Amino acid sequence: MTIKAIILDLEGVLLRTKDENLYITVANALNAPLEKVIEIFFGELNDQMDLGVGTQGEFDAYVVETLQMPKEKIKILKKVIDEDSFIDEVLLARIKELHKDYQIGLLSNYSNDLRPKLEHEWKISDVFDEIVISCEVGVIKPDAAIFNLILDRLGVSAGEAVFVDDRMRNIEGAKKVGMRTVFYVSREQAMEELERILGERE
Repeated sequence: MTIKAIILDLEGVLLRTKDENLYITVANALNAPLEKVIEIFFGELNDQMDLGVGTQGEFDAYVVETLQMPKEKIKILKKVIDEDSFIDEVLLARIKELHKDYQIGLLSNYSNDLRPKLEHEWKISDVFDEIVISCEVGVIKPDAAIFNLILDRLGVSAGEAVFVDDRMRNIEGAKKVGMRTVFYVSREQAMEELERILGERE
């Protein structure tokens, strides 16, 4: 089936940090154990925030409290999120080129902070035909409902879309609804796999 849409995750794909991933950057900034940081960011409260139940500020306070650090560390954590994270301009440029021939969607598990950043800070919202943010729709990846929602909004079937994400559970969720997938490890690897899928002919 011909691919008509490319759907991208944000954090860990388009949104990068100076280190290999956000969790390493947070652990280094706070001088905290990486395993504990990962446990928190993959925990239930993070999912609740992504569902729109809690706010980014509440989650930041929880991270610092759980790591048994003084409240002043919240400023350092906020700096990692607000200042030490950046859009991958090389990947973004290629996506803009692909937008000439494909619909482009953004599908992100994120808090209520995201849309203002997309529109006013990073100013990249116009790159996407559809943006689905978990906190705004009350469902998170890898739930099939959120994949079906963005497919419906883009007007394509699952087989006509390819999804790029850096979490395997989300990749598996997309596969279950019938989407083609690219598991993001590095920009070069992901772009190569994406181009291969786009270049396939029936």
